[in-house]
Amino acid sequence: MAKPLLSPNVLYRHTPRHIHAEAFSFGIIDNGASFRYGEGSFYTRSLKGGSPMGGSGDFYGRDVTSKALRTASGFTSVAERDLSQARVDPSFLPKNRRLVCSARSPLVYAFDVTGSMGRLPKIIYDKWPGIVGQIVARDYLREPEMSLSAVGDITWDNAPLQMADFSALRNLDKYFKKIYFEGGGGGQHRESYEVVAYYYAYLFDMPNAEVPIFLFTGDEGFYPQLYGADLSEHFGGEHQDTTANKVFADLVKKFKGNALLIHRHYPNELDARIVSEWREALGRDRVILLPKGDDGDLAIGDVTLGVYAIVSGARTLAEYLEDMRTRPLNLGQDVVYEPQSPERIRQVAAALEPLKNFKPIKAARSTSDEDPPKDTGTKKKKKPGAKGKDEGNKDQSWKL
Repeated sequence: MAKPLLSPNVLYRHTPRHIHAEAFSFGIIDNGASFRYGEGSFYTRSLKGGSPMGGSGDFYGRDVTSKALRTASGFTSVAERDLSQARVDPSFLPKNRRLVCSARSPLVYAFDVTGSMGRLPKIIYDKWPGIVGQIVARDYLREPEMSLSAVGDITWDNAPLQMADFSALRNLDKYFKKIYFEGGGGGQHRESYEVVAYYYAYLFDMPNAEVPIFLFTGDEGFYPQLYGADLSEHFGGEHQDTTANKVFADLVKKFKGNALLIHRHYPNELDARIVSEWREALGRDRVILLPKGDDGDLAIGDVTLGVYAIVSGARTLAEYLEDMRTRPLNLGQDVVYEPQSPERIRQVAAALEPLKNFKPIKAARSTSDEDPPKDTGTKKKKKPGAKGKDEGNKDQSWKL
């Protein structure tokens, strides 16, 4: 009887009558089978320290998707079906709404959903069960909770800012499916990343944070200027004009140095300028370049997981690459599987090279009520509808 060819990224647990796939897939099973997460329990060992780690196996509530369901666009028909929200969900709008996360590892995953991103957001959805599974099973983060955020353009899009409540990782599909993938954008090689950064820098609290991580995924640049009138329109209250670089600097500070971008190549000569602007805003070592081309998009799971593993301090770059080589765990079973390809490991190593010497900040718990910028010296006029105020008064209206 032929041995089954199993996916390289799935942890298989043998029982007398069944093989269960648990947590290690990046969304695709190569032999066309489908398994459900969370069946029974599992017991394995942490690959870094060798300490026992047990759990329910209930890492994510979605089936691993057959590779046979992948469309010509690179994502599966499951993603096409699930990510079909036709309009913005009012609960995702940030106006007069302040998020709080009490977890030790607050995570924000803000990804561009404009037209130039093409298939990548849906590929991210396909990969997400495996990302979550490995975060939990390999103990990359302690007590993580995540807010998903969809980024558009505040000038051109109907739903440019969507922020989900913080959630346990296993429940994120509930929020993924509510995101409106508008597919718009401004057509000016810029989107409103800086406005999303403003919200999480100043209008969000994480009082117990020890390892906060903010991760953008996008392909375009940001607008250099933020206007108080725009901020009031989208967030409520009154706000000052400020600059993107000021906002990004405060975001990096608030997240203990852990604010990064995974940049998808922009397909023309503007890419170098876009990357340069992001490196100036976040710091050179905080800009991760996704491999170019179709195969590069499919590396998003490995690259994203690597950012979490390294930035959290759970792994060095070399240790994370070894994790990739050892998927699935060696369970001592006579199972034939297709290993992770050397080419994919090489791609991921090159993408994560900026994190080679990354030193996590062992920070005290985060503080709440970070003040937004009060005076940047900007001389530009406010947009119509902006309200003036006495410069001698300390503005507290942003505390919604």
